Amino acid sequence: MKQLAVGDYLEDRYRIDHPIARGGMSTVYRCVDERLGREVAAKVMDDRYVDDAVFLDRFRREARAMAQLTHPNLVNVYDFSVHGDHAFLIMELITGGTLRELLAERGPMPPHAATAVMRAVLTGLSVAHAKGMVHRDIKPDNILINSDNRVKLADFGLVRAASDAKHSTDQIVGTVAYLSPEQVDGNEITQASDVYSSGIVLFELLTGTTPFSGDTQLAHAFARINEDVPPPSSRIEGVPKLFDELVATATAREPHARFRDAGDFLAALDDVAAELNLPAYTVPVPTESAAHRAAAVPTNMGPGDARDNDPSVDDTAHDAGATSVIHAQLPEPYNETRVQPVVPPPAPAPQPAAPPPAHASGHEPAVQRNVEPPAPESNRSSMSLLVWLIIIGVLTAAVAIGAWWFGSGRYGEIPQVLGMDRDQAVTAVSEAGFEPATEIVYHNDVPKDQPVGTDPPGGNKALPGEEVTVLISQGKPTVPEVPAGMGVEDYRALADQRTFEVTTGESVYSSDAPVGSIAVTDPPAGTPLSIGSTITVSVSKGPEPIAVPDIRGLPEADAIAALENAGLNVGEISETFDDEIYGGNVVSTDPAKATELERGDTVDLVISNARTIPDVSGKTIDDATDALEEKGITVDRTTRSSDQVSDTAHRVLSTDPPAWTNLEPNSAEVVLILPGQVTVPNFVGMRVEDARALADEVGLKINRGSRYNDEVITKQRTQASDAVRPGSTVRVESE
Repeated sequence: MKQLAVGDYLEDRYRIDHPIARGGMSTVYRCVDERLGREVAAKVMDDRYVDDAVFLDRFRREARAMAQLTHPNLVNVYDFSVHGDHAFLIMELITGGTLRELLAERGPMPPHAATAVMRAVLTGLSVAHAKGMVHRDIKPDNILINSDNRVKLADFGLVRAASDAKHSTDQIVGTVAYLSPEQVDGNEITQASDVYSSGIVLFELLTGTTPFSGDTQLAHAFARINEDVPPPSSRIEGVPKLFDELVATATAREPHARFRDAGDFLAALDDVAAELNLPAYTVPVPTESAAHRAAAVPTNMGPGDARDNDPSVDDTAHDAGATSVIHAQLPEPYNETRVQPVVPPPAPAPQPAAPPPAHASGHEPAVQRNVEPPAPESNRSSMSLLVWLIIIGVLTAAVAIGAWWFGSGRYGEIPQVLGMDRDQAVTAVSEAGFEPATEIVYHNDVPKDQPVGTDPPGGNKALPGEEVTVLISQGKPTVPEVPAGMGVEDYRALADQRTFEVTTGESVYSSDAPVGSIAVTDPPAGTPLSIGSTITVSVSKGPEPIAVPDIRGLPEADAIAALENAGLNVGEISETFDDEIYGGNVVSTDPAKATELERGDTVDLVISNARTIPDVSGKTIDDATDALEEKGITVDRTTRSSDQVSDTAHRVLSTDPPAWTNLEPNSAEVVLILPGQVTVPNFVGMRVEDARALADEVGLKINRGSRYNDEVITKQRTQASDAVRPGSTVRVESE
């Protein structure tokens, strides 16, 4: 950043008198407003932003927003302009110090002192909240204490209208220790975010520490998403329970559970102070502050002169883009009870001891020293001394400037990018004077495509123009796919690229993975896992052996289907006789059942060629003969069984051999067995013609010819249900 020299002017009005502090994007100078004859502070932005139209538009909006916020507990903004190579804000000058410096000097505060600080902070912040503004960077560095003990809230360089907080393209995040959860996870920023940060400040005032920590800035930031702020009383003794409750409400993780805005927080703070009957307190001014050191250099209220430039700039770390320490002077606060400060006034300077009294002897001293007259003064000696003093002053200034430049002066501060999106983070790095680059990294918590941080980390310093890499989250790593045929060691290298460890489980059968390659992973490929997780891989033993199924007795078609479903192929099919297996069914396999084969191997089938006698009982002789011939069986003869009775003489009762007997193909013959007796039907009441037809159907006869066809049978000699031989004549009478 180009440094203004003492005596330079801004807009021919504001004369640079002394540098106060420097941040990543700006330097603050003490200036003299020669038009009004007063001291002011000038926040001068880096000259690389002068030609950036987007930045200047944002800067103008910030200046207007800040100018609207006028209150004794806020640092006032007087002017804004772009002059030559410089864009700057003119603000009131604060000559005290920061709350950060006071905490460094004195440590944690008692409740009544912390209340006095927070009452002033929340009063000023409530003015901004009432106008719909969000500060977004509440921290001790931005809380100033003027020389009149007035507490003021400063650095509204991050302020935004609440309505723009969610979609602002120039979003800037605050300091990690004081971020709200919504600033970390990228959710909408409201006044409740300032309430959270103010609650963290109250916690620090009471305990001397902030509530969260982490090995990295990212872990530090994300701690507040997963953890509640602990009670201050758990860190230090003497904190009342009401203050624990006050901090708990202000720092609730969910915005809706907090105080709505600074006004509500202030009202609750006043209630607690009244309940505990806390005394009033005047906040002391830090004694070793950057503002004090700057104020120690007298202000030249006259026209610009040729004084040597004093480059003693306080390079206390500030967030990129945030205004550095600004200090000013205001009238006494109204409506505020004042008490004497707890710090005693400085003791008077010690006086030199009085000379011892002269001895009262009345005699002259034994030895009297001759006092030589003073040497005459030489103009040449005075001029020589003046020249040497000037040379010494110039050399001292040069050494100071060189030490500052080669120490920290030429370095810029890397901005914090948590909570921004990719474009905002890259812009923030660029605006801070660095060359932005991006790198994709895995992260367990930060959503995909959101910044994780920077390399080097935010808050560190680097030379302007150096490359700063914005780390973009890829989300959680996923279990990688296993390329076909890949072994364990190659996969281990692949998993290592995604931060995973690999362990080997039990080997498994696989028809897809070759023997020795990875068959399966646990969890499966594509599963998101936390960074550093372990994947278990199982190595293939090759295809699982297939046991030949037991298909003996199955029909040929069903047997073929069973083999194919098992992953085996059907080879040769042959026939043999087996009196236990029906014809067309499987007798055996080759290899035999239960033999282990590989998928795709061939199994031969042996099918039964037996002629199985079908069940033809109840069929007529002709129908039974046809059914047997279809099975390759011939009817040798028919016979009647003398002891078997049926209701008809013409239907087969059984076969010999019986049904379902398996016969040799070359000797497949059977005997049809017919009934030896027939049950006589009841003919009484039937017409003779109908009775004759029924008798013929069951294999019997009646003694009435056709001339009796229309007569009705009135009596039969052979009783119904009697058993008679087939072909017998039943004697009947008719009328």
